[in-house]
Amino acid sequence: MEAIQAHHPFEGRGQRQVQRAYDLALIITSIALPFSNFLMSQGAFLLLFAWGLDRWHNGPIFRGRTWKFWRSQPILWAILALFTWHLAGQFWTNDLAHGWRALRIQLPLLAFPLVLITGRWNQSRGLELVQHILGFSVVTACIAALWSGSSADKAVEARDWSPFISHIRFSLMIAFIGSWWLLRSITTRSVKAWGITLIIGLVGAAFTWKSASITGAILLPLSALVAYSVTHNARERSPHGKNLLIGLAGLFIAGTLWTISSIWPQYPDANTLKTNTVQGATYQHFPERCMRENGQHVWTNIAWDELRESWSHRSAIPFDGKDERDQELKMTLLRYMTSLGLTKDRSGIEALQEIDIANIHSGIPTILELQHGGLKRRWDIVQFEIWNALDGGNPSGHSLVQRFLFIKNALYIFQKHPALGVGAGDVSSEIAMAYTETNSPLKAVFRLRPHNQYITFLISGGPLSMLLWIAILMALVSVSTEVYPTYPRQIAFLACFIIALSCLTEDTLETQAGVTFAGFLIGLTGRRNPL
Repeated sequence: MEAIQAHHPFEGRGQRQVQRAYDLALIITSIALPFSNFLMSQGAFLLLFAWGLDRWHNGPIFRGRTWKFWRSQPILWAILALFTWHLAGQFWTNDLAHGWRALRIQLPLLAFPLVLITGRWNQSRGLELVQHILGFSVVTACIAALWSGSSADKAVEARDWSPFISHIRFSLMIAFIGSWWLLRSITTRSVKAWGITLIIGLVGAAFTWKSASITGAILLPLSALVAYSVTHNARERSPHGKNLLIGLAGLFIAGTLWTISSIWPQYPDANTLKTNTVQGATYQHFPERCMRENGQHVWTNIAWDELRESWSHRSAIPFDGKDERDQELKMTLLRYMTSLGLTKDRSGIEALQEIDIANIHSGIPTILELQHGGLKRRWDIVQFEIWNALDGGNPSGHSLVQRFLFIKNALYIFQKHPALGVGAGDVSSEIAMAYTETNSPLKAVFRLRPHNQYITFLISGGPLSMLLWIAILMALVSVSTEVYPTYPRQIAFLACFIIALSCLTEDTLETQAGVTFAGFLIGLTGRRNPL
């Protein structure tokens, strides 16, 4: 009887208890992901408890398993290799306290795959549970976030529309569960599945808009396109499937071209610019600068003396002083007046209303900040950041542009430590030192980590660390359907796509929400044989 149970782990009363323990852990983790770091930890502990119960009932992880099983688990071996290498990296790191802390943060990346790949639980049942619970949890979190932001007494900053976890991490979850339900809808043609997909899409898009998450705005349509494209029989079921796929790809290309055209610099025509103000002062123009506000060029039609004198009659704040956001007031003034279509002279200052003066005092740089919201406002900011960089402005505080300096700084570190990296404990100190050595234009508060997980692995553990992480992602999808059913493999592909893409723009594995999400998905879809 014991021998039969060893070869049929899903049978018997004891195994049913083990399965229920796994079910509870999966449910709690799925509920926690969009809501709470604390609950994520409880989900992980419950999963470890289920694994312990599994070991008590079914014995060691090797019992009843042949070499064929272990040979077909490349993800597990790659993860173990990655953590072994990071552990070895403690020998050449100077700050052991930070090194152990970094490893502790990334433990979910080891724990979830180790438990879920070696545990004896029903993967099909687990996938079904997680899909429904995570879908419900994400929709509930979206609705709660939208209600909280809409009912606030004052305007809510874009990132604060996500009151539970980082809006970027939350965007990853929305993109994944939305594309997963779309995959199911296409595969099953179920009305229920299509209904759930629509609900997730609507509330997810609303949250993405309000939170101004560019990551979400990119991943939502892209993951939907990937979900459709990986459905191997979509074109067989629908004679128009191929045309639809081409159409979606066309829309993506059109959107990309529109994006490029929107940020492409446009310079003023010097021959069409005015020479003098109404009062006779000479305008100064900078036709080599491309910055615009509300379609108008900022660095044209400027009469500095008139502007300075006229401003002193309207405001007690000095022209060369700071606004309430600690920005140069004169720059705020130039941008705000440009956004109203005013010339930067006495006539322009006189045309400002008292509310405009108050807005400039408070640091509002453009009327668009009051007229646009969500992603539309975020796009205004992206345009400003790019044009400001092209004009030679300081990139400090500009989320998009300064990321290039983050990576440049990290690559400088890699050139100094090309083989083994600096060790996980010394990453922060080496980053700070590199910024100083290269005289980075970034202010101290903005001298941050690479915001690219691949580069972070490269500088912390050298090329081997980065290659092992890439191997984990590749192993998630590089498997024959003979040892892994088609549908779970498609889910694994979606998980791999979203995790891999997020790692290009974020240190996904450096926060609890990000590493738990990644580890959970890898473990959930990573096992290749039923035993």
